[in-house]
Amino acid sequence: MAGGGGDDVKLLSFWASPPALRVRLALSIKGVSHEYVEEDLRNKSELLLQSNPVHKKVPVLIHGGKPVCESLVIVQYIDEAFSGPDLLPADPYERSVARFWAAFVDDKFSKAMYQASWGKTEEEKAEGKKQVLEAVETLEGALRDCSKGKSFFGGDSPGYVDVVLGGMLAWVRAGEVMLGVKTFDPATTPLLAAWADSFGALDAVEAVMPDVGRLVDLAVKMQSAAAAEAAPLEIRNKFQPEMAGGGNNEVKLLGMWASPFVLRAQLALSLKGISYEYVEEDLKSKSEQLLTSNPVHKAVPVLIHGGKPVCESLVILQYIDEAFAGIGPSLLPEDPHDRAVARFWACYIDDKLVKASTQASRGKTEEEKEEGKKQAAAAVETLEGALKECSKGKPFFGGENAGYVDVVLGGLLAWARAGDLMKGVKTFDPATTPLLAAWADSFGALDAVEAVMPEVGKLVEFAMAMHAHAAAAAAAAAAN
Repeated sequence: MAGGGGDDVKLLSFWASPPALRVRLALSIKGVSHEYVEEDLRNKSELLLQSNPVHKKVPVLIHGGKPVCESLVIVQYIDEAFSGPDLLPADPYERSVARFWAAFVDDKFSKAMYQASWGKTEEEKAEGKKQVLEAVETLEGALRDCSKGKSFFGGDSPGYVDVVLGGMLAWVRAGEVMLGVKTFDPATTPLLAAWADSFGALDAVEAVMPDVGRLVDLAVKMQSAAAAEAAPLEIRNKFQPEMAGGGNNEVKLLGMWASPFVLRAQLALSLKGISYEYVEEDLKSKSEQLLTSNPVHKAVPVLIHGGKPVCESLVILQYIDEAFAGIGPSLLPEDPHDRAVARFWACYIDDKLVKASTQASRGKTEEEKEEGKKQAAAAVETLEGALKECSKGKPFFGGENAGYVDVVLGGLLAWARAGDLMKGVKTFDPATTPLLAAWADSFGALDAVEAVMPEVGKLVEFAMAMHAHAAAAAAAAAAN
């Protein structure tokens, strides 16, 4: 589909959705023609429900009869499946940087925007506004570093990060109209202010950008007391990341032994047969190297390759697969649609299973913990179906060999087993999720996995110590 596109590309969308706008921007910049289908989010079409049975949300891109879901996954798929201007850079490290900032836009800027608009209390809204300003300040620095003095995050031409942030631009401008303030203020964030003007003036952007006045009208309706209940939740939630085994000194991993996210990186490196230096971090007294390598989140894992840091576990995994291509087994499949499917389920694991498991363990009330357990069980049930579809009867999500989704879920496996010991239950129960139970045994038995998997008993001791510390802190707070 060299630019032109055709009848086999269809987009299920909603005009006011920022994630859907990202997809429209990518298609427009790449010059891919497509059929646009506007969805009524109060009465979703059968095509939408069948195409995205997991989330039942827009956007969904259908290409050659195959659906692709989740905006970040879709934009990467469009870049890989169609010709036209590249959105992601060719260099693996530069791609990892772009993916990092795209995840930051979703995890920090978009969620803060949501809280600032839809917080339950004025305090929550004020905190959201504060976080928006902090995220914008960080993005100003990111634009300076990524653009290298050019107009866009992608340099001379708009790229992946421009599209991801650009999907928010119309709503940012609507908010400025309603609140009388500048999110991208020329006085405080001159680079972002200039970026917004330059990006918004592109013909490919103007062709799909929604009318700001119309967004203001929608926002006013949504903010009324009646509309707050009636407005589709989906709209509101859209605002809510020589090497072949030989010894070398150019790959270093900053980690913490009990972190499931660090374990993902260790698993990928082990499966690919890449030797590296491991540096254990004390998270109560973080090293200067960690703070300078990941100044945004100040968290592990951080992979340092050739002196360049790569942050965020999902970004690191894709970087490892791309930077060491041809060395060891590939983690992501070759086919663009199969890659999109793998990225979708990796995101699902983080967005649903990890968050639900965290709530089940750390919820403030017993009701919150019970709700977390319920959501975790639902996520595991969904992943059972995902494994059935992805594995095609083979042992792993990746088929005959462990792949990207196996590594992402495998990073949680030791903690799942620790939880099973502590609570006397089975996360992957052979009676209810036999495929996942068999997967856990097969994955855990791989030599490359056994080489890096932490000891379950040690995790149990660590968890008990954490619970005791939290209980002591709560008792001390109550006494004061």
